[in-house]
Amino acid sequence: MGSVFDSLAQGFPWLIFYLLTVSVLYVGGIFVYVKLTPHKEFELVGAGNMAAAIHLSALIVSLALPLAATLVHKISLIDVAVWGLFSLALQLFLFRVTDMVFRGMPQLIEADVPGPAMVLAAFKLAGAIILAFAIAG
Repeated sequence: MGSVFDSLAQGFPWLIFYLLTVSVLYVGGIFVYVKLTPHKEFELVGAGNMAAAIHLSALIVSLALPLAATLVHKISLIDVAVWGLFSLALQLFLFRVTDMVFRGMPQLIEADVPGPAMVLAAFKLAGAIILAFAIAG
């Protein structure tokens, strides 16, 4: 039983370091994306806009998936930070491509049209899943 507690005592600080690193990247990614969108996601959600809530929810999950994948085969804290930053940059790029393909979405989201927001959310989640599996190998 002592070896279990020894293992926990040795590994717990690293768990915290990994969680903090990924959390900082995650919050930073959300911040960057929200700044890139032409509409105010959080304000629209606060006002009860369902389309914005769908879109923002997909964004929140989509940014977490590739970051989680960086933890699967972690070598070091620096490794996770570099791969995490790379995965966020790639994910944000894929989001921009998706937004360009689905032109007019900001107006539909602002108008609270949930159907197109659901389709956009599905594409963003699908891209994040594929990216996460590509990172995890």
